Amino acid sequence: MDEYREQATEWLSREDQVGRPDRIARLEWVASLMPQVEYLTFPGGVLSKYHFEEVRYCFVYGQYLAVILLGLAYIERIIAANFYGAGRNDLERASISTLLREAESCGMITPDEFEHIDRAREIRNTFTHFRRPSHEDNIEHRAMAENDFPYEVIERDAHHTLESVFKIVARNAV
Repeated sequence: MDEYREQATEWLSREDQVGRPDRIARLEWVASLMPQVEYLTFPGGVLSKYHFEEVRYCFVYGQYLAVILLGLAYIERIIAANFYGAGRNDLERASISTLLREAESCGMITPDEFEHIDRAREIRNTFTHFRRPSHEDNIEHRAMAENDFPYEVIERDAHHTLESVFKIVARNAV
C-alpha cells in the first residue's frame, strides 16, 4: 500500500508543478468575471451554490467537459427557481430551451443574454447527445473546420459556458 501512496504522491506533485501556472491564469480569469458585490444569492437552494462552486473549480483545473455540463445545469436551476419563486409552477419541469424563451419574453434575461446562453445550451447538447462522426457539431469536425485541436475547441466552449454562468450570477448579485 505504501508503494501506491508513493506513486500517487509523486503523480500529484508532478501534476501540481506542471499545471500550476495554467491554473493560476484560469483562476485570474474567473476572478475577473466575478461581480464586485457584497453578496451573491443562489435561487434554487444550496445545490445551486454547489453547482456554482464546482463549475469554477472544474474550470480552474481544466475539466472543461464538466464546466460545460455543470454550467448549464446551474443556469437551468437558477432560471427555474426564479420562475418558481415568482409563482410560475407551470415551468417546474420545463426544458432549458423553454426556460430561456420564457426568461427572455418576461425580461428576466436580455436578448443578448438569451443568445449567449442559448449558444452554451447548443454547445452542451453537442457533448451530451451523440452526434454522428460527420455531423458539423461533432468535436472532431469542428476542430478540423477551426484548424485546431479538439481540446482547444472544448476549452473555448468552456470559456463561453462560464461567461454564460456569470451573466446569471450577476443578475443574482446584491
